[in-house]
Parts: sequence; C-alpha cells; structure tokens
Amino acid sequence: MNYKQASLIAFSGLMAFSCMEEDVPDNVSINPPATYVFERDGASTVNYQGQTDRLNMLSEMKSYLVSGDRGEALSFQKLLDMYSNTNAPFSSEALNEAITKQLENKTNAAQIDFYRSLMSDAAEVSQDVAANNTAAADGIAGRIERGNTGNYVNVNEKGWEFTQFIEKGLMGAVFYDQIFNSYLSQAKIGESVDNENLVEGKNYTTMEHHWDEAFGYWGVPTDFPNGDPVLTPEYKRFWANYTDGRDGLLNVSQPLMDAYILGRAAIVAKEHAVKSEQIEIIIDLHELVSAATAVHYINDAMGYLSSGDQGNLLHVVSEAYTFVQALQFSPRKKISQSDITAILTNDLGTDGNFWKVSSESLQNAKDKLITAYPELNDHADAL
Repeated sequence: MNYKQASLIAFSGLMAFSCMEEDVPDNVSINPPATYVFERDGASTVNYQGQTDRLNMLSEMKSYLVSGDRGEALSFQKLLDMYSNTNAPFSSEALNEAITKQLENKTNAAQIDFYRSLMSDAAEVSQDVAANNTAAADGIAGRIERGNTGNYVNVNEKGWEFTQFIEKGLMGAVFYDQIFNSYLSQAKIGESVDNENLVEGKNYTTMEHHWDEAFGYWGVPTDFPNGDPVLTPEYKRFWANYTDGRDGLLNVSQPLMDAYILGRAAIVAKEHAVKSEQIEIIIDLHELVSAATAVHYINDAMGYLSSGDQGNLLHVVSEAYTFVQALQFSPRKKISQSDITAILTNDLGTDGNFWKVSSESLQNAKDKLITAYPELNDHADAL
C-alpha cells in the first residue's frame, strides 16, 4: 500500500474533503468537490445513464429468476431477451426503449457462453420444478428449502443456485470487468484519449465521460457514503450494497469515493499522474471488497454446515463462489489465478460440487483469501 492509498484509508466522514486536498501534490492545482458533482458553465458534465440502465436490467432479471425460485416456470427465451435487451422483455418501458444498452455485449467475452448456459439450465430446472416439484439432491437439480422458512431456491445438480450465480456472477463479469478492464484502462482514459474537446452535443470530454461510466457501474449515490441513510432503497444493491456492508470493519467506502472524486477532478485539471494513482486505489479497494465478501459468505457457510441447514449452505456457497470468481477480473489481483481455481474447483466442493464441501475445505478457501489479502486478518472471523 503506497502513501496515497494509506492516506485515503486513514480518513473518512467529515475529513474526506481535507484528506483529498492533502493528497494532492503541492505543485499541482486540483480542487476536488465534496461529492461526485462536476459542472461546466453551470451545467453537469456527468452522465452514466447507460450504466444505470444495465444495473436496472440486472435488477429485473434477478426478480424474474426469483419467480422461478417461487415455483414458476421460467422462459429461457425471456432470459436471453433480458440479457440482450431484445423483444421488449422488461417491465420498464425506459429499459425496453434503451435498445443500444444491454448486459450481454458488456459481459467479459470469455464468460458469455457460461451465462447463457446457466440461463438455459435455470429455465429447464424451473419448468421441472413447476411440473414435478423435484427436490434437489447431490447429482439432482431441483428445489431446496432455505432453513424452515418456506422459501425455496432452485439449484443445479452441483447445488449452484441459479439466481445467485447469474446476479452476482454478472456483477463481476459485467460491472467489475467494465470498471477494471474497460473504463479505467489506458484505452479509455490514457493520455492519448481526448480530454480537450467536448463530445458533440454534450458537456463533457471523452475522458471525463469514460471515468464517469466506471463510477456508474459502482452504483453509489453522488454523496456516498454520507447520506442518511447511506443507501436509499434504489441504491441498496450490487457493489454499492456490498461496499457498504464491508465498510464497518474495513473502512472502504470513503476511500473509494475519495479516489473516484479526486481522479475525476484530476482529469478536469489534466493531472494525469494523480489520476493514475487513483486508478490503483480504486482497483485495489474494489478487489478487497470482493475478497472480504467471499470470506463473509464462507463464514456463513461454516455455520450452516455445522447446523445441517443444507438449503442455506448451498445459497451462501453460491454467493462465496461468485465473489471469488469476480477477483479474476482485477488486472492487479493479489490472489493468484491458481488459488482462485483451487477455491472454485476444490475448496468449495470437489469439481465445484457444493454438496461435497467440508469444514476443512471451507477453511482452506478462507485461508487462501486471507493470505492474499492480509488486510482481512484482523477481521477474518467477524466478516
């Protein structure tokens, strides 16, 4: 962790603005605002509507998948239509009309077939459950109750919960991948990208807009984390929700917001070195949130395994799996790809079969994550 990262992590709340000012080198002139609000000639220069649209699309897709968990038969075609935003699949007309926006073409290219296959299986299993009330078991796809709640989830033969795999998987394969490998890349905000001329008909430069689009995929309000409440219902989802959830132990929310604001202000001031330093902070802290959330769900899994609650066990192991999976999209990841693979294919069950997890294998996964992210050491059992 470098000095600038440490300084951002050290302060939060009312100190955020002064912290950002102190983080600016003496020989440059940057005036970061207190919130993610940037204007030119009295008008906003910020626009990330496309990112908000995709977050809303995934929210609707999740709601549809949950109807399958409630015993309704899902349509594979509708899931594909929601994924590619074709044939007006959404209840929101605004989303249906945003025909140039979709989740599929923003998914990491190597992952698209995986998610299409999951959607096919989710539909097939839901139809079987609706017709036959098939109970899930090791090697048998079907439904399983979470505890004694009367709430069921549909899983495949390995115990992968479709709703969690698709929702949280796309949080990584779309939202994180786009932040890390598209909008914060040199191709999008490097010094060769136009930061002099306004985009035709817009009030922002190309570089400014690309930075804003990265921020949009995080999904937080412009005054995060200082609102009351910190997240109102429309923001309490996806990475915004998980950042806030880890903040109490790890103090990640304000440092991340500071880095996004300072980086954007550095673009306005054309201070590329400061911008580049903020990129490093943003990637590292987003990655830490994902690793910490994986540990959080592994802790839950240990409890459910001990109590014999198989339904909730499969639910939280599905979540742990997807948050480990998201780590692979970080271009600076601190955990090795071999450790990610070992967690996904062995520690969370032999060949990824969640029915076969054990206390020992869950501990092995947790140990790998804590070793790669020593910031978690003091909180490993409390996450």
